[in-house]
Amino acid sequence: MTKSKMWKRAVITIIVLLLTISSTYWVSSHFEKESQNPSNELLAPFQQPSSNNTFSDYKHLFEYFLNGFIAHKSVGYSRAYYNGDPMVQGPEMASLEGFTRTAPLFAAWIYGQHGTQYTLKNGHSIDLVNLLRTGILNGTNPEHAEYWGAIHDHQQSIVEAADVALVLWLTREYIWATLEEKQKNNITAWLRQVNGKKIPDSNWHLFVIQVNVVLASLGQPYDAEVIQNSYQRIKSFYVGDGWFKDGDAEDRSTYDFYNAWAFHYHLQWINKIHPTLDETFIRESLQAFLSNYQYLIGTQGIPIMGRSACYRLAASAPLIFGQSIDQQSISSGVAKRSLDATWQYFIQQGALSDGNITQGYCGKDTKILEPYSGPASCLWSLRSLIVAFSQPIDNAFWQSQPQLLPIEISDYKKTIPAIGWTVIGNKKNADITIQVAANSLDKTKLTLKEIGFYDRMMEIITQKSRRPKNYEVKYNLKEYSSSEPYCKCRKM
Repeated sequence: MTKSKMWKRAVITIIVLLLTISSTYWVSSHFEKESQNPSNELLAPFQQPSSNNTFSDYKHLFEYFLNGFIAHKSVGYSRAYYNGDPMVQGPEMASLEGFTRTAPLFAAWIYGQHGTQYTLKNGHSIDLVNLLRTGILNGTNPEHAEYWGAIHDHQQSIVEAADVALVLWLTREYIWATLEEKQKNNITAWLRQVNGKKIPDSNWHLFVIQVNVVLASLGQPYDAEVIQNSYQRIKSFYVGDGWFKDGDAEDRSTYDFYNAWAFHYHLQWINKIHPTLDETFIRESLQAFLSNYQYLIGTQGIPIMGRSACYRLAASAPLIFGQSIDQQSISSGVAKRSLDATWQYFIQQGALSDGNITQGYCGKDTKILEPYSGPASCLWSLRSLIVAFSQPIDNAFWQSQPQLLPIEISDYKKTIPAIGWTVIGNKKNADITIQVAANSLDKTKLTLKEIGFYDRMMEIITQKSRRPKNYEVKYNLKEYSSSEPYCKCRKM
């Protein structure tokens, strides 16, 4: 290494050390304040085991995340600047996620007929319709300072556009029906940018489909060919037993919980929006999925494996969809219990902080995150609440008494032939284990790589993530256990 390079590294090191010290001071003082924050009282119903969390309890969760958005929102409501470690596409994309990953929660609340106004515990009333309307109008207006910008190949905006479209559909009688023609044109023009862009050959096809079926439902220009081509590509990923592979590329041929919080989640919304697309397959594949997936949900977490572990609180989303379609496939009581158990466990383990979802599996642990995950990315965890709140309060989901999960009833051993998994449940210790037939790596011989000091420094300087992939640990172990996750649980 030349002297100039050595000096350069030394200067960078000194700068980052100063920044790190400053950051550490801020974090410690921040969490001292956070521990005294009245909003933490909203989490109280989930901070101990309960056989039944009521709608009122979940209303507290809704307010917790509404408070979080209000505390971090931009002036024009179209962005939210949450605190956390950066994403590879930078802080502006992270702020877009801050809006797009919370907005569907507020839209689902409206769609489920729980009200368009929400009065916080401090007495302040929030107009949810105006919040969403303002954010979307500003974000899609090229003349506004908070415009979300042009959408390019492989850009995260393509993913986020699907949630913007969902918000518009869920609130169509409250927002879309009130807009002027120019406003509609701006929104349509921004959303239509997803068409013709290069995307990963994976679950990303779902985002393009969802945008176009929403545009069609709203009477706007859309691309019917894109819908069909992308849908056929998604369907080609189906391998049976309700499971999809995530594309044909070698690093996407393994199976993980994206089947729950991406494939079936989006397919169910797409089917609601455009029921003539392929309703029979979409419903039957979900029913097949739930017949084995319910054995992966426990009272002590899930046997997490694969990428995007921080979406863990969304695990029950497909069960909530399933109970609204066919009580034989999954009962309302089991779906409700899955939601309760999941939110109780992870809240007790430090999954919520500062009105946000922490960047980890239990508490914050950014070494397990992918480079694409930023401060607001983990709010995809809200997808289970989004589906729940989309159900009216008189729906069977909210009115039925929770029933025991399979792991609470007996031991079991279930095989999923299509993906080569054996799922083993131990009632006594509440452990759920996935055995992967094709894998041979032992977790005792393979550990997660930590983020290097230099990469951590560069993250702080560039505000872009530089994390290890840790692919082998996430996908290639022969066994994954809920009681001993590959990412050790540690509270915040």
